[in-house]
Amino acid sequence: MEEVPLPGLALLARTVWGTPGPTDALGRRRDLAIGVDGGRVTAVVPASRVRELRPDRTVDLGDVTVLPAFVDAHVHLTPTGLSLGGGDLRQVRSAGDLLAAVRRLARTAPPGGPLWGHGYDDAAFDPPGLPRADALAEAAAGRPVYLSRICGHQGLATADLLAEAGALEAVGCERDRDGHPTGMVRGHANRAARRHALDALPPPALAAAQDRALAHAARHGVACVHEMGSPGIGGRRDFDLLLDRSAGLPVEVVGYWGDVDLEYVADRKLNQVGGDLWLDGSLGARTAALSSPYDDAPEATGSLYLGDAELTELYARATLAGIQVAVHAIGDRAIGQALRCARRAVRTVGRTAFAACRHRIEHAELLGSDGADRIAELGLTVSVQPAFDAAWGGDDGMYVRRLGPRRARSMNPFADLWRRGVPMAGGSDSDVTPLDPWNGVAAAVHHNRSPQRLGLPVALELFTLGGRVLARQERITGRIHAGQRADLAVFPGDVLAGDPARLRCTEAVATLVAGRLAHGPEELALETAAGPAGRP
Repeated sequence: MEEVPLPGLALLARTVWGTPGPTDALGRRRDLAIGVDGGRVTAVVPASRVRELRPDRTVDLGDVTVLPAFVDAHVHLTPTGLSLGGGDLRQVRSAGDLLAAVRRLARTAPPGGPLWGHGYDDAAFDPPGLPRADALAEAAAGRPVYLSRICGHQGLATADLLAEAGALEAVGCERDRDGHPTGMVRGHANRAARRHALDALPPPALAAAQDRALAHAARHGVACVHEMGSPGIGGRRDFDLLLDRSAGLPVEVVGYWGDVDLEYVADRKLNQVGGDLWLDGSLGARTAALSSPYDDAPEATGSLYLGDAELTELYARATLAGIQVAVHAIGDRAIGQALRCARRAVRTVGRTAFAACRHRIEHAELLGSDGADRIAELGLTVSVQPAFDAAWGGDDGMYVRRLGPRRARSMNPFADLWRRGVPMAGGSDSDVTPLDPWNGVAAAVHHNRSPQRLGLPVALELFTLGGRVLARQERITGRIHAGQRADLAVFPGDVLAGDPARLRCTEAVATLVAGRLAHGPEELALETAAGPAGRP
């Protein structure tokens, strides 16, 4: 008989997914014992052989499914935590509703700093239209206000906040016919206002928001998040606060800084840069860069925020330093820029070195007819958000309104990318869509266009192993087998038995991060010799 290591804990489970061995069509194995010790999986054996493990403790989890813990490959923790703390505007459906929500925030938000809200979608307002800055100020009883559109690329703010942020003279500050600011900001003006609003919050409020978001992630089986910090989202103070606390956080944080400053990244010993390094904006705000005009705004084609020379240089310099670059690109013109500059960098650094960095494109929604082929050829990877398709796809969705039916049918080509062998990871872009991996899995399985739907095992891999591959961690975690880190999520019953859509908002029975209990019953708590989750 093969020699089996001696774990400190044995977990008995009816169903396990993501472990080597003979499986059924969905990748399941039945009635297994998983040994865990020192923060790692030591063995996976049939439950009937659990005594051979000679564990210190055996916990029979019963009728559960154990998965490699989920990874959310694109999140914004502080805004997510602020929304979870009362600033969620996703149910607002009119300007009147929005003002009512501001009045509610003015009554309930703790003192200090502006009122913050996120998630309004003016494309769905009935009647259409947004309140003006003076109406916001009145509803807030004099407190400064910043409200973020669902995409994060458009905001609504009071005039005092815009003035303090230096946004009134920035590109993207909307004015009426008389030259007065309406309160709506896009582009550079929105980034300035958003950053100022977060900078004005006291550090304890930022830390509490981050902790709230991470606790929410752990409850939903997420052991790792890729945090997308940037100057235009939360600024360095917010990002540094998160990194400084990372060793003591319950969930692993892989930090991406959305700028071209490689020295800042190197100083913080990060192996990645970018993430929300915006090449363009969003379709909802009509700032995503398109090669032909928006269907509902023929004068608009969106914006490119970075020049070709600067992006090509970033790719080349980062590759030579072994640093991964991730860029936000939604429109076909922005994706084309990313591919064009990547190709130029390859000529400088060589294909092997470039591909080894696994440079990422975030979102990659309007890919174009040959985009998947070009991405595969260059060795790029893609971070996708399937919940975007669920939210805005379909015959009457926002994609059709902005792009028209023909272009809308080409959005989010997950299956095309998968068939071409492009490494992919799934994320939520929380707080754009909920930090809920089953929501993302269900959206990938139920894509609005049937040719782009993914099977359940592939969709699960996007949100488990996929995030580890994009973070260059797959040698240490992402599967359940001996030697891998014990990053595990436990869910009730056989979760692969039916439609994953029924699992939206389902909480995990337990979530283990490097063998430590991030969520779940205390009987699973381990005292291990493993280091903190922190950065890999």
